[in-house]
Amino acid sequence: MLKYIVIALVGLGVYLGVTYKDQIEDVTNSRPMEEVQDMYEDAKDQASDKAEELSDKADELSSQLKDLTK
Repeated sequence: MLKYIVIALVGLGVYLGVTYKDQIEDVTNSRPMEEVQDMYEDAKDQASDKAEELSDKADELSSQLKDLTK
């Protein structure tokens, strides 16, 4: 009998979680944190791309300088 009560409570919890997912996220303020995390990851990717471009440009300039000094 206890097994059926536990199964019913778990089922009720899953139902409530699926039905009221948006309201639960609003109450816990998890959406703004997800947006901040997404913005942080985008900024990190952009910074990484710019650093790679600068590194490539520095290598190119370094090889051009070597060619000029020969």
